Amino acid sequence: MDRRYSVLMSVYQKECPAYLHAAIKSMLNQTEVPDEIVLVCDGPLTDDQNQVIEEYSGHMKVLRLKRNCGLGVALSEGIKLCRNEWIARMDSDDISASNRCSLQLDYLQKHPEVDVLSGTLAEFEGNACTEKDVIEKVTSYKPLPESCDELKKYMCSRNPINHPCVMFRKSKVLEAGGYQACYLFEDYDLWIRMFQRGAIFANVPQILLYMRTNHMYERRGGSAYAKAIIKFYKKMYQNQLITVSKFFTVVGIRVLVSLIPARARRYLYETRLRKH
Repeated sequence: MDRRYSVLMSVYQKECPAYLHAAIKSMLNQTEVPDEIVLVCDGPLTDDQNQVIEEYSGHMKVLRLKRNCGLGVALSEGIKLCRNEWIARMDSDDISASNRCSLQLDYLQKHPEVDVLSGTLAEFEGNACTEKDVIEKVTSYKPLPESCDELKKYMCSRNPINHPCVMFRKSKVLEAGGYQACYLFEDYDLWIRMFQRGAIFANVPQILLYMRTNHMYERRGGSAYAKAIIKFYKKMYQNQLITVSKFFTVVGIRVLVSLIPARARRYLYETRLRKH
């Protein structure tokens, strides 16, 4: 197996320059370093963000989109620039565990049938920017089912892959049509299309990434979020991926959670949907 891999990132104007700096550094500090980092600038950026990008310009390919097009479009354009078959996704405000990509490549080498691999997220809040500091700030964990059979069942109600720490085959993603504009569900939509084409998915139990959850519970609420949920699961029903009863059950619960106050939503996530 060719262990060379690309890192695919996207950044837009509202994201913190210090977090972007930490995210890039965490990938460059991998025990098995990436062959390249592809960064898509999703629209115009701030001077401080551009300064960070300039600092790392010798380590990255940078693609600048003239306007903010959204995550799906940005990643669709970025994947075209990735020269390796294996691609590791990375968000611009998270911190990867230093052994993340080595663990994933080891697993993929032992399981050559797997096309998409993620693992456990450790969630934290605050401004920590190093793995050492972040470990002390972890509030919860997001593990997922590990086998492909388990994930096929899980997919009918929830996202089967932790997108911020996924590693996938470029060819399999492109065969399924790549990332597409699907507001708030760009990754989930892609996984479904890949499942339908026979791609093999897996998760490892190890912590691969520290995910910054500042204001996450506010972002996962409101009428726009509720409408996006309904639209996405309606598409799943129309494609005969879920039954009508599953549609009403899942949509009912998720829409209700999206419309309750952020404090109550946070409580539900932390007590029912996460491990401590």
